[in-house]
Amino acid sequence: MSDILRQQTLQRVRQRLEEAGDLPIFSASVNRVQQIGADPDADAMALAVEILKDASLTTKLLRLANSPTYNRGTGKIANLSRAVVVLGFETVRNAVLTLKLIDGLQQQTDADMTGLLVNAYLSAGFVRGIAARCELRDIEQSYICGLLHNLGEMVAAHTLAAEYRQIDDLQKAENLPRAHAEQRILGTSLHALGQAVAKDWAFPQSVVQTLAEHRPSERAPRDQTELTGLLASLAGQVMELLYAERPRGEQDLSRLLYDISRSAGIPREQVDEALEQAFRQCCDLAQTYGLDRRHLLPRLRAGGDEALDKLAGRFSFYVRQELAPPQTPTTASPGDPIALLDTLYELSALMAQKTSINALLGRVLEGLCRGAGFDRALLLLLRPDHRSFAGRLASGEGAEALMQACDFPVDTSGDLFSQVLMDGGELCLTELAAGDEARLPAGFLAASGAPGFILGALHGRSRPVGLFYADRALSRAPIDATAQRNFQQLVAQARIALQMR
Repeated sequence: MSDILRQQTLQRVRQRLEEAGDLPIFSASVNRVQQIGADPDADAMALAVEILKDASLTTKLLRLANSPTYNRGTGKIANLSRAVVVLGFETVRNAVLTLKLIDGLQQQTDADMTGLLVNAYLSAGFVRGIAARCELRDIEQSYICGLLHNLGEMVAAHTLAAEYRQIDDLQKAENLPRAHAEQRILGTSLHALGQAVAKDWAFPQSVVQTLAEHRPSERAPRDQTELTGLLASLAGQVMELLYAERPRGEQDLSRLLYDISRSAGIPREQVDEALEQAFRQCCDLAQTYGLDRRHLLPRLRAGGDEALDKLAGRFSFYVRQELAPPQTPTTASPGDPIALLDTLYELSALMAQKTSINALLGRVLEGLCRGAGFDRALLLLLRPDHRSFAGRLASGEGAEALMQACDFPVDTSGDLFSQVLMDGGELCLTELAAGDEARLPAGFLAASGAPGFILGALHGRSRPVGLFYADRALSRAPIDATAQRNFQQLVAQARIALQMR
């Protein structure tokens, strides 16, 4: 009987997906883009010609190629074939899937669809970040696996809305495990349903296999496919904790991140870093993809999971910063003394708890914006060879774009950034004067557009590590003595934290 019900479910889903108005990711055009993008003999023009058949997709892909994340000073990209070359085939394939998924699911009125969309979008970025750090062979394919990890749920919610709701009702009414409720209603699991649909639409077998249910165990994953599936599953559970009204899993955030760290074979600090960076990039690209940023606001709960509460608070603060309209006051922003004090207290507590240094430094940047009254704050770190800087963390409106421009060599002979780094102190230029541009890294003044800025060196064990940077580029207000004092207090806490490590 169960097998008959399973076949009936699959038949109904397939019929619905073949009808007009199905999920756009299962359109013939998307399937063709995937095929061309996977063909090693195809060229950029062939892929561009296929995408050009969809005017909306063409416009959005050009907008993505011109975003600060992908277009780093190469001039405006006006034609699609060049966009394909700049982005690369794999990124184009992933972008097309993401754009079509967002197009389709945002048109649904069911709130569950929005939640599933946000989970898929953020999970994809998180899985790709982890895959890069544990050096998986196919990083971009890991993005697809993260994006489609809850494909069965998306398909069921779209094509079998009544049955999808019945699963939740049955689970609650009889206190059943989720998988048992799915089997009773559909004759199959949602994971298996997603695999069947992905197989129908010719997704690679390596992707189809990752859509099965994966659970962490004491043994290491057998291969990269199993590892990718496990990472996609765990990333989805992390996003469910942050966004679901009633998370189904029993694990807390720290345990999930520990499982990811152990499975991927990378330090926990790198997992935290990947999660933070993936969220910020997803938030920065949301509007380009056509996703309402308000959907990325996590649920703020007063629960017993302290790590989850703090992460949700940081993510919420970042999204609200992005949503806040630009302001142009003519007087100096005094900051928020209470928020500054709260930040200093929190930093002391985080140091006592031995919180990861990346999370702590990110909190310093947030404090510089929310408490000290700066519009933007960056952390620039020396690369391992100590020959150049690279932007590492950012906070504030437009800070991510500026961080992308902070890729320049160390030059102690005339570069103020390098001099402050080596001296180990602070430098405040309240107003840039003629001739100052020659004393700054090439192109930095044009990228920042700030009337002045402040720098603070970060050293560890008497060795230079990096620089804190802050400005008031949006408000155009001068950096007064109070702002300088606030900056020094927060940077001093960062130095203490690094020395303690």
